[in-house]
Amino acid sequence: MENFLAKVDLHLHSKASSLQTAWYNKLFNCPESFTDPKEIYKKLRARGMSFITITDHDTIEGVLEIGDLPGVFLSCEYTVFIPEEKAKIHVLVFGLEEKLHMELLYLRENVYDFVRFLRDKGLAYSLAHPLYSVEGTKITQNLVEKMVLLFDNWEGINGTRGDGVRYIEEAIARHYSGWERIFQLANKYNIEPLRQREKISFTAGSDDHGGLDVGRTWTAVEGAKTIEELLYGIKEGKTKVGTENLGEERILRTLVRVSYEFAKNKNYIPPEIAALLDATFRSSDQAMIYTILESYLGEDLKEKSFQEVVKNLPKMAITKLWKTSSPRHLGEVFLSLFVHFLCALIKYAQKREEDRIKRLAMDLGIINGRTPKVAYLVDTYPYVNGVTRSSEIIRELSYNYDLPVYLVTCHSEKMEAQRMIRLEPLFEIPTPFYEEMKLGFPNMIELLQLLEKKGFTQIHIATPGPLGIMGLIAGYVLGLKITSTYHTDLPTYAKIYTMDEEVEKLVWKAMKLIIDLTDRFFVPSEYYRNLLIARGVNPEKLLVFRRGVDTDLFSPKWRDKTYWKWHLGIREDCPVVLYVGRISEEKNLDTFLFVAKHVPDAAFVLVGDGPYRKELEERASANVYFLGYKSGEELAKIYASADLFLFPSETETYGLAVLEALASGLPVIVSHLGATKEHIEEGKNGLIANNPEDFLSKVSFMLSNKGLREMMAQSARESAQKFDLVTSYKNYLYSIMFS
Repeated sequence: MENFLAKVDLHLHSKASSLQTAWYNKLFNCPESFTDPKEIYKKLRARGMSFITITDHDTIEGVLEIGDLPGVFLSCEYTVFIPEEKAKIHVLVFGLEEKLHMELLYLRENVYDFVRFLRDKGLAYSLAHPLYSVEGTKITQNLVEKMVLLFDNWEGINGTRGDGVRYIEEAIARHYSGWERIFQLANKYNIEPLRQREKISFTAGSDDHGGLDVGRTWTAVEGAKTIEELLYGIKEGKTKVGTENLGEERILRTLVRVSYEFAKNKNYIPPEIAALLDATFRSSDQAMIYTILESYLGEDLKEKSFQEVVKNLPKMAITKLWKTSSPRHLGEVFLSLFVHFLCALIKYAQKREEDRIKRLAMDLGIINGRTPKVAYLVDTYPYVNGVTRSSEIIRELSYNYDLPVYLVTCHSEKMEAQRMIRLEPLFEIPTPFYEEMKLGFPNMIELLQLLEKKGFTQIHIATPGPLGIMGLIAGYVLGLKITSTYHTDLPTYAKIYTMDEEVEKLVWKAMKLIIDLTDRFFVPSEYYRNLLIARGVNPEKLLVFRRGVDTDLFSPKWRDKTYWKWHLGIREDCPVVLYVGRISEEKNLDTFLFVAKHVPDAAFVLVGDGPYRKELEERASANVYFLGYKSGEELAKIYASADLFLFPSETETYGLAVLEALASGLPVIVSHLGATKEHIEEGKNGLIANNPEDFLSKVSFMLSNKGLREMMAQSARESAQKFDLVTSYKNYLYSIMFS
């Protein structure tokens, strides 16, 4: 059983943050927040936060209002001065007492006295949004390097900022790691270093001012079951950070929510629509209106209600003006258009901030002065498999968001697509044990010319095939940055197909060599990160990335009770157990057949194709159906129309099909081996099985408990919605470019 992971939002604001630090607050003489602390507490609990705090600007009045509630600790965001730089920064301090707070208010005039006091008192603290300009402060190399000398913890993810900023800030923090570098800076500035650790750790918080996004960005400490253990974990840098999707929508929600509360307090909001808006902004518990909104907007109300209102404001206002012309309705049109396009203005500001931080990182010599340009090498494209699906998503995102990432493939099939470069192979050979998949060997001279003439600064190896290996060599020849990803458990596959442990050891040695030659190596799960570390890989090289899932495509909305009757002749009351994925020996599908044989009253459906299909079809019982490869809406309907997802593979490095099933509202049963169990909350959205008999027992149990399946189905959907497809892949690409 994995250790408990305590989660807390370490940066958020309530109505006690009454300052006017942002331009829009000053313009309208409007406070920064109107959110009631009790509303914050309730939402944080609902969003799974283990502990609760509020970090108002230079005050603890807001958090004191909930100080007697379970799991609450006092915190504050202080504006602190660096005298010789004439600069201001924000420092988050956690686990305060009222007396300490008063002393810190006095000490904040000098950052060195302030941080020394924090250190001497043993408090947990973190530098908020490290490269954000506080009240016009110019972010210079001197300022950044002094912050390196002072702070062991930096806020790695801030929920109000663009999703490209965090990776550059993390790169800067890593650049200044090590006592040797720290003491060099101390001598350079003649400043006593107040660091206690040689590596900077990260915290995260939503920085929410409007009450709508609290708990959507968080810091986690493993095993912390008390506030004291949590604070100790933060102080010692034993933190992990996480977030739901970032973007301009968060700031837009905050701006509109704060503006609405301001207008309501000034009695500018007509009473006939106030109740509707209260429900939209979650500032009331009016069940009737909430139900009406839910019936109109659908099951994703918590995300969609605000977005739908903003999206439809111009249409609603123009319709009213068309029907009844009046100055008031004309004003509503202009106001709705302003709100509608405010999203673009915020996005523009976020991109300018990101560009400024990139320039600073270039000046510091942390990222290359040239604009990053990544050659993403994929051997298996365009064959159908998980790597190809991920690569296609990356290609589309790089084009849609103008990211400097280009898919490079080597195959004889002539095809063209945006952000894709195809090399003509010298020759192609079938993949061992996957004869239908051919691997192309590129011309090394053409590969070198492509990388050099197109101005690539980096190679990313998605597959260690002929193209990937030759790309590794070409990268070294040209002196390019080289990164790679562990998509497939090749050593285990080699053992399964050859039944020879010596072959497995040989493949491990080859993998280890590739990893050692890369600058960064990405793994899709903690399971495989730990496995690689156990195999002797340097943990400093490893970064975990988690892919998301398209929750718009894979959704319970596609459920069709008659689907199986019309397609397979299965009666409507017969439960359907589903598998989706490659049909190959390493997927442990013998267990799937074993369970099907012993549960004759259910239908067992396999979607996919592969070299093991013919043998399985010959041995399958009568209640097993093979549908072949499916995609798009057809696949979404298959997922949503099933009752249970059975995924017995023991070699998955991630398990995207499991996420697709969860998004479709299916309870999932997975193996205790491999990484798929990381998606499962035992007993909540699925179950974990240890062997074929255990799979059989748990499938039988789930099929006999319809109420439990329905409850798990709802939790399954909610758990998948935390993995936003676009955000996760963009974060992955930013990590590749700037890590």
